[in-house]
Amino acid sequence: MVKYVRNIPLWIITLVIISIQYSALANDKYVLTENPRIQYTINENWKFYPNGIAFGQRGEYRGFRDRIADLWESVSLPHTWNDADPFDDVASYRRGISWYRKDLALDERLKGKRLFLYFEGVNQKADVYVNGAFAGNHKGGYTGFAMDITEFVRFDGEDSKNLVAVQVDNSHDNMIPPLSVGYALYGGIYRDVWLIATDPLHVQVLDHGAPGVYVSTPRVSKDFAVVEIKGSVVNDSGEDRKARLLFTIVDASGITVLRKSISIDVPARGEKDFNISGLEVKLPHLWSPDDPYLYKVITEIRMDGRIIDRVSNPLGFRWFAFDANRGFMLNGEKLQIRGTNRHQDIKGLGHALPNSQHVTDLLWIKKMGANFVRLAHYPQDPVVLETADRLGLLVWQEIPLVNYITVSDEFLQNSQNMLREMIRQHYNHPCVIMWGSMNEIFLWDQHANRSKTIDDPEYISEVRQYVFCLDSLIRVEDPYRYTTMAMHGSKDYDKAGIPEIPRVLAHNVYFGWYSGKFEQLGAWLDKQHGQNPGKVLFISEYGAGGDTRLNGCHPERFDFTGNWQRLYHESYIRQINRRPYLGGTAIWNQFDFSQPFTGGSIQHLNQKGMQTWDRKPKDVYYLYKANWNPEPVIYIASHDWTRRFGFEDPDKEPGLQFVQSVDVYSNLETIELFCNGVSLGRKKPDEIKKASWRVPFAAGDNLIEARGDVNGKIYCDLLTIHMKTLPHDLKNTQAPVDEIAINVGYNAEFVDLSGFMWLPDQAYQPGSYGFIGGAPEMLNKDLIAVHSGDRTPLYNYYLNDLAGYRVDVPDGDYRVELFFLEPEELGAGERVFTVLINGQPVWRNLDLAETYGFVKAVSRCFSVSVTANKGLNIAFEKITGEPVLCGMRVIKR
Repeated sequence: MVKYVRNIPLWIITLVIISIQYSALANDKYVLTENPRIQYTINENWKFYPNGIAFGQRGEYRGFRDRIADLWESVSLPHTWNDADPFDDVASYRRGISWYRKDLALDERLKGKRLFLYFEGVNQKADVYVNGAFAGNHKGGYTGFAMDITEFVRFDGEDSKNLVAVQVDNSHDNMIPPLSVGYALYGGIYRDVWLIATDPLHVQVLDHGAPGVYVSTPRVSKDFAVVEIKGSVVNDSGEDRKARLLFTIVDASGITVLRKSISIDVPARGEKDFNISGLEVKLPHLWSPDDPYLYKVITEIRMDGRIIDRVSNPLGFRWFAFDANRGFMLNGEKLQIRGTNRHQDIKGLGHALPNSQHVTDLLWIKKMGANFVRLAHYPQDPVVLETADRLGLLVWQEIPLVNYITVSDEFLQNSQNMLREMIRQHYNHPCVIMWGSMNEIFLWDQHANRSKTIDDPEYISEVRQYVFCLDSLIRVEDPYRYTTMAMHGSKDYDKAGIPEIPRVLAHNVYFGWYSGKFEQLGAWLDKQHGQNPGKVLFISEYGAGGDTRLNGCHPERFDFTGNWQRLYHESYIRQINRRPYLGGTAIWNQFDFSQPFTGGSIQHLNQKGMQTWDRKPKDVYYLYKANWNPEPVIYIASHDWTRRFGFEDPDKEPGLQFVQSVDVYSNLETIELFCNGVSLGRKKPDEIKKASWRVPFAAGDNLIEARGDVNGKIYCDLLTIHMKTLPHDLKNTQAPVDEIAINVGYNAEFVDLSGFMWLPDQAYQPGSYGFIGGAPEMLNKDLIAVHSGDRTPLYNYYLNDLAGYRVDVPDGDYRVELFFLEPEELGAGERVFTVLINGQPVWRNLDLAETYGFVKAVSRCFSVSVTANKGLNIAFEKITGEPVLCGMRVIKR
C-alpha cells in the first residue's frame, strides 16, 4: 500500500488533499458561540445641560447633584440641541458648549475586563470625564472614537454606578474642518454610544476608532480571489501572552469557505501586529449593485481552547476600475454609475437620526434606481455603510474640508487625522470605491470671504500642497481605492495644477441654476474631456431647487418651481446619457437639507432634493425611477401640482378653455392618458422615459389616468387635478369672483399651507388684473425674509419701481391686503412712497427701511369701496427711490 502511494505523482496527492479539505469546509457551518467581547449601546437616560459651566469634571459634583437636578434635561441619544434653532428668523444658531452626563451602571461580571467607551459621532469637539477624571478628547464631528476608561471606573458604589460626563462644543474653530459649510453644524452626541468590554488580550480597539482588523482583496476574478488580513492584538495584562489567531471566512449562509490560524506572542502591556496574505477563495460569489453578496471575516483570539476575543468584519469580492474613455468598470463589465448625494439631517431631528432612519434613507435611494451615493460632505453613521454594503450602493466618502482652509500645521494635522479615521473605520466595506479629500476648496478665500477668484498666489500654492498631502495620505492608507475631490466652476483649480493630483476629476456643475442654461452642460463636459484626456471625469453634483408648493406653465431659472426642477433634470439626463466617457454622476441632492442663512422660497433650506426634508418624493424623483429602476414605473408628473390655474377665454370652445400640458414618466412601452374618462391617445415615452399630452381641463376637479401594460398586466396611475379658473372679465357678474390673491412679481402659482392658491403675476390687461410699470426682481438668495412664515414665496420675488396695480373687480366693498418688504440695505429716507387706492392716500410716506428694517415682512389691510365701475386702482407715488410690492389679496366683503 505504501509503495502504491509513493508511485502516485505529488501533484495528484496535493489536488486530492485540497479537494477533500475544500469539500469539508464547504459543508462546515460556522457555529457562533457566545462572544467574550461584550458590547452594547448606552443611549438611554442621559442628562443634558445647554451651557458651558464645567459641571462634568468637578469632583464635588456628586454632592450637589440633587441641588441642580432641575437644570438638566433628560434625553436619550442620538441627540442634538440644534434641531430647531437654525430655522427660525434669528440670524444665527447656537454654536457653543453643552454638557451630557450619565450614571453608568457596571455589572460585577465586568470586573477584570478592559472597558471602553465608543462614540460613533460627537459634533464637533468632545472632552470625556469618568468619575471626575479626564479620560480623553476628540476633534472632528463625523468620525467615531474610542476611549479606555478601565482605570477610572469603580465597582464599589451603589449598583456600581459611574458618572460619565461629556463636554461637547460645536463652536467655530479655525483649526478644525469644516470652516464654512452650506449645511447646519448641529451640536451634540448625535450618534450611538457603546460600552465595549474585552479580555485584557484583545483585538485593538484604539486604532483611530477602527475595528482593529483590515481586510483587503488585492486580486479578484471570477475564478478566485486573494484575501489579505491585517491588524493588531493588544495585551493589557502584566504577563506575556501566547495565543492563536483563527481567521474564518464564511459565506452569506454561514458556511465556512476558508480557515487560517497562526500563533502569536504578545508582550505584557504591549501589542503585536499581524499580516496574513495570500489566502485564496475559489469561485467567489461577486459583490455588485445587482447582487450585493457578502461574506464575513471572523477573527478570534484563542488560548487553551477558549475564545478570548472575537470580531467580525464584512467582505465583498469585487474588482473595479475607472477609465478616462470608457467610464467605470465593475467585475470586468461596464457599469454606468447613476448616483446621488446624501446629507444626514431630517426635519424635526436635525442630524440626530435613529439607525432605522438611516436605513430608510438608503432604501429610498435604492428604490429610485441609483447604484451610487456620495456621502456629502462628511463621513456618515456606521449603519449607512453597512446598509450600502447590503443594498449594493457604491459609495464615495469624504472628510468635511469645505470651501477654504486655514494655513497651519495644526489644521493640516486635524485634516489628516480625520482622513485616517474615516478610511480605517470604513476600510472593510466593499461599497466604498472612492475617498474624497475636499469640496469646492476655492469657493471662499483665505479670509473667509466668498470669492469668484483667489488673488493670492501664496494661498493657492498652500491649497495645492494640502491637496497633494491629503491625496497622498489616502493612497498610503488605502492603495486599492481611488482618490478624488470635488471642484466648482473656478479657474483657480487649473491655475494651481490641482487636476493633476486626484485619480478621479470631479466637478460640481449647475448650468441652468446658478448661471447659464442647462443645455450648456454637454459642450462644457466635452471641453473638459478634451483638455484632460487621461483623466477620469465625474459629475459630483448637479441640481436645481424645487418647492412642491410652487408650479406654473412658464417656469424660469431660480423660480423654485417643480416644473423648472424637472426640466433641468430632464435635460441633464439626456446630455449625460450621450457621454459614455463619464466616470459617473451624482444628483445634488437626494433630500432637501438644512442650509442656515440662505433664502429662497423656503428659508434655511436647500431645496434641490429629489425628496422633501421630511422624505416625501417630489415629481422629479419618478423621472429617475423611470430611467434607472428596471421595475415597471408609470407616474403622472403632477402629484405636486394638483391645483392649477387658468383664465377663461371667450374666443375658445367650452371644451378647450383650459388646455395645459401633462407629463408622464414611464419605462413601459406605450402609455395611454385619460382625462375625465376620455382617451387622449397612446404615446411612446422618449429617450428619457417621458411622454407629454395637451390636456383639456374642465373647471373644478379632473380625473387624470395614465395606463399601460407589461405582458398583459395593467399598470396605472390616477390623479385628481383641480383647475381654478378666473373669467377673462373680472366684472362679469355671471361668474362672480369673491377673492383674488396675487403672488406679485412671481411667475408661479403658490399654494400655501392652508391650501389657498396665490396666482402668478402678469402685466395689466383691461378687465383682468396686473401691474402697471415696474419690473419683477428676485430677492437675493442669501437674504432671509423675516417673520414671513409659510408665505415666504410672496417675498421671494417683488415688483420694483411700479407705478400702479389694477384689479378690475365689480362694484362693492372689499378688503385689500398688501404685502411689502425692503429688499435692499437702505437707510432712512432712501425709499419713500405713498400708496393710494382709487385716488385716496391710504399709507403716506411709507419708509420700509426706517419703520420696519431690512428684509422684514410687512402687510397691512385696507377697507375699500369700488364704485362707478372703476375697479380697484392702486397707485404708488414716488417720493424718493423706487416703490416695491410683494403681494396682494383682495376679498369681497
